[in-house]
Amino acid sequence: MNLQLITQTINNVILKNKLIQNMLKIGFLLLISPFFNACFGKGAVQSKELNSASFNCANASTVLENTICSNQKLNKLDKEMSNYYFKLKSSLNKDQSKELLYSQRNWLKGREKQCQTLESSCLIKYYRNRIFELRKEYENLEEYTTVNAQELQGLRNSCCFEGITFPKDLHIYAGGAYSGKKTNYQIDQSGHQATQFDVFVNSPEHPVALILGAYEPSIWNISWTKGTYIKSVVVTGYHRQAVAGLPNDVPILNSSYENRGACGYMYVTDKNLKKINPLAQKVFGKNVTMVYYAKKGKIVFGELLHGNDTLYTSKDNPPHSFFDTSKPLAGEAGLNDLVSKNVLRRSTANDLQRWGKLKEQAYKTMLKAKNEELPPVANAKNTRTSFAPRYVHNGYVILKKMTIPAGLYGAHSATFFLEKGVPYPDGNLGHSTLYDFNTMECNGTACGMH
Repeated sequence: MNLQLITQTINNVILKNKLIQNMLKIGFLLLISPFFNACFGKGAVQSKELNSASFNCANASTVLENTICSNQKLNKLDKEMSNYYFKLKSSLNKDQSKELLYSQRNWLKGREKQCQTLESSCLIKYYRNRIFELRKEYENLEEYTTVNAQELQGLRNSCCFEGITFPKDLHIYAGGAYSGKKTNYQIDQSGHQATQFDVFVNSPEHPVALILGAYEPSIWNISWTKGTYIKSVVVTGYHRQAVAGLPNDVPILNSSYENRGACGYMYVTDKNLKKINPLAQKVFGKNVTMVYYAKKGKIVFGELLHGNDTLYTSKDNPPHSFFDTSKPLAGEAGLNDLVSKNVLRRSTANDLQRWGKLKEQAYKTMLKAKNEELPPVANAKNTRTSFAPRYVHNGYVILKKMTIPAGLYGAHSATFFLEKGVPYPDGNLGHSTLYDFNTMECNGTACGMH
């Protein structure tokens, strides 16, 4: 009797082993069936031989199974897809799990329909799409559109071009200035008017790498002569820097104070000369060949250009692709744009007299509250005139809520009169002055000059 019991037990074990082997041959389709879940349950630990794909490749029997097992990428993708399926399934209720099971079975059947010849490249794409679908639902993903892809240009985790070998005869040119030629746009959050450098490279005898640096937010618009090869660009500065005109496959390393780049920041001027070679050594392993300073927003690297030299630039990254069109135009163009939209109007002598009259009234009210009285003065000037601003440069009256254009410095500054009832403007006054009819206070550089 004991012998019969032992024999029966052995037969049961053999039967179970055959059943398990058949299940493994069927692959992932059976792994997601209710029978498998009932046997192994949620959270079951698979043996090492199951870790290659979602099934045991030692028992692969179909063309599809063998294709998956023979391709390392497919092998990993099959396992990854299985993992995400079970992660998502564990987070769903009963009805949702049934819907997921139905969609997964349809997807599994579709592998051979979508990739009839079972080519690895087709299956890899098919798997990746499914994995993303499962991730999107499990991780509750949504599209992130806050960051413009251009803002990520050249950002790297280390101060080098990893995996890139440069030719031994590489010439490294460095150049820049505090700022380039002013544009009418902004390219970052600094509130500063963006500048642009036109960079011309003429080095047909040697491949070139560039180190470019400016303080102000700047766009470096690069062009080159026939036979010139630009291997890479390092761009640095305090505010945002952007490289235009190069093909997408030219590597860029962008390191500024604003982006907290791996190389730190500097801009190419006399006082920063000692910083240039250490940067070149760190990135390229050699000193710079020559340093050039920009003049009026232009730099020529390499050999002199002649009138008949043709220059080329790429359409991949034109300068205007970096402009932040969500912000108002900068400088004079911004002021003119606001006038055209009836947000601003040009100031007149009446606006100055009105300010002088109201300031006179406020002054007399203050004296009265203090029980003070000024004595009369012979041949005195009109008090309204004496309280009015003595000098108004580039005057405007603010009629509606607005943002002050960037770049209002020096000769480009303005004088604003804020109408009563209009909110105080956003933005940076720069070197401009604002007379506020709401508070009868003055803000800016010219205050007190009346």
